[in-house]
Amino acid sequence: MGVSELWSILDPVRQSVPLYSLSGKTLAVDLSLWVCEAQHVQGMMGRVTKPHLRNLFFRVSSLTLMGVKLVFVMEGDAPSIKAETMSKRSEMRYGQAKAKPTAVKNTSRGRFKAVLRECAEMLDCLGVPWVTAAGEAEAMCAYLDSKGAVDGCITNDGDAFLYGARTVYRNFNMTTKDPQVDCYETSRVGAELGLSRDTLVGLAILLGCDYIPKGVAGVGKEQTLKLIQNLKGKSLLQKFTEWDADRSERSEVAVKKVTHCLVCRHPGSAKAHERSGCVFCESERFCSPQDYDSQCPCEWHRTEHTRHTSSVEASIKKKTLACEQFPFTEIISEFLEPKDRAVQPFRRRKPNLLLLQTFALEKMDWPKHYSSEKLLVLMTYTELMNRKHGRDSQPQIQPIRIHKARVRNGVSCFEVVWKKPDHYVFTEGCEEQTEVHTLEEESLFSLAFPEILQDFQRDRALALDNKKRKPRARKEKPADSHDAVSDLFAQMSLQTDTDPDPGVTQNPPSQNPLSESALIGQLHLSSIDWDSSSFTASPSQKPQSDRTDLRPAENTSCSLKERILQKQQLKSPESEEALCRSLPTNTQTKTSSKNPLRPAARPLKSVSGHRNPSESVCKTSPVSDDSDAENRPGSHKPRNTVRVTSKPPKPAPTSVKAAETPEKESGTQEEDDSDTSLDSPRPLAERLKMRFGK
Repeated sequence: MGVSELWSILDPVRQSVPLYSLSGKTLAVDLSLWVCEAQHVQGMMGRVTKPHLRNLFFRVSSLTLMGVKLVFVMEGDAPSIKAETMSKRSEMRYGQAKAKPTAVKNTSRGRFKAVLRECAEMLDCLGVPWVTAAGEAEAMCAYLDSKGAVDGCITNDGDAFLYGARTVYRNFNMTTKDPQVDCYETSRVGAELGLSRDTLVGLAILLGCDYIPKGVAGVGKEQTLKLIQNLKGKSLLQKFTEWDADRSERSEVAVKKVTHCLVCRHPGSAKAHERSGCVFCESERFCSPQDYDSQCPCEWHRTEHTRHTSSVEASIKKKTLACEQFPFTEIISEFLEPKDRAVQPFRRRKPNLLLLQTFALEKMDWPKHYSSEKLLVLMTYTELMNRKHGRDSQPQIQPIRIHKARVRNGVSCFEVVWKKPDHYVFTEGCEEQTEVHTLEEESLFSLAFPEILQDFQRDRALALDNKKRKPRARKEKPADSHDAVSDLFAQMSLQTDTDPDPGVTQNPPSQNPLSESALIGQLHLSSIDWDSSSFTASPSQKPQSDRTDLRPAENTSCSLKERILQKQQLKSPESEEALCRSLPTNTQTKTSSKNPLRPAARPLKSVSGHRNPSESVCKTSPVSDDSDAENRPGSHKPRNTVRVTSKPPKPAPTSVKAAETPEKESGTQEEDDSDTSLDSPRPLAERLKMRFGK
């Protein structure tokens, strides 16, 4: 229970410090506190065997690995004045209510001490020291702290301040990434709050503690704090002494209120002062008038003045004097007179793996391989600390090598390979292993085993040197898709196909590695949709093989125009018939034996300027051969336009108009396609570029 409302009063001086700041300190732990906390953990109730032992093991393991040295304190015999509190606690815990209090006050802790003995047995397996208090455990913790044997106490019982503790830690949480703990220092309590140890004892009596559970009836926290502020350098215990003395004096001399004169305001009536005078006015007859603010020196007025100037104190004083246990001598003696005696220096031992395996299997149903795994980290830490401080002892476990460097929670660590310790048990299927692995802090391991660290650094340096000397494999660059085309154009020279002028001698074509038909076949011009608005609208091509086919096409003796027309005829029989009807006989004869490779020309435009998408139109250009009589310079006949469709062409009004003015329409179309037609004197590559640009 502790002191009622004490932690809320001390909250202004509470400090939240990291749990890692306790590293290197020796702390006394009230073991009964940890046992009671474990009994009320909802997550372990009904699921964990002996939750107090499990909680004790993992807390000790975690704090020990943080570098905190723990000393546990067991409960002793409770003082007789605590019998009422213990009776109520037993009733709440075990449901055993007593009808009437017995003459002999029973303060034994039989059941609770059995639980503490189990905890002490586990602490022996872990090698952690523990002591038994003469009375209360928090009193022993405070005694060790006041004598300098430890650096602080871990307890939730506020009685530790009343017993003389200097530093108290409480409410620590070890489940978060950044665990914190609340720290209270007695020096700050006295300097900032004005609460000395004697005042804290009087505060506990007024508000309630283990020895007077209900405190003084009618006295609360606010009234008590106001009284402490008006003490003017005195403690509550000193006030208790003064109140006890005042009560004794008042019992001997009873102060009663007497009649006072209305003229001089002194004891006595006005008629009595007229006859015999006033003693305080020093007159034989009558009395001297006094001011309204004058104070009467009589005993009753002195008492009344004191009562009015300190109404809070008077109220508390009255209620305190009415308490049966006043002046609380036994309670004050329990807090201020220590019963514990000095203890020998604490001796820490190494964890015992075999004892823990047997104890954990019997008490907590832990298999031996689980106990071995959990205790291994404590065994390695103990070995490192002994080597660091130069303690001569028989090692329990030996390191073999450092496997690799690692980081845990932002701390540089080593994954260390150790030789399997004696009595260590592996899980099923791993019994033949002879090594165990743990993570150890780099700073601690380097101080304990510097020679192993040197071997690890040397091996790592050699590995880095070998890695640098090893030549790196050059990555092959992926073949550029444009390389094949570039090589193709580098090996050939394009020959323009223009209409021969009369009288001009044509030079024979140069002997190139690639023929013109092979070049056109490689460019796949026949699969291009020449009527589309952009090059991306062309139909998808079939995947080509990796190897470039450079074989020349057949019928290379024909002109380029004839080969294009011939290929178009092969694709559509209907188009071939329409073409035969529209072309002259000599042209049909020549084109029928050719193999065209160039794409069909752009379809004819109607008068409105729009194409019919349902018809595939092919416009033929003048043929450049000498056998084509229509295209010779001396001929003035209009050029024939051919429309090739998959269906028979339907007569339309526009066709009549087109027939009436063939020269105008052909002239207009001739102007549009003059640069990109087959008759253009521009080279083939430039005509293709202009074609795609449109």
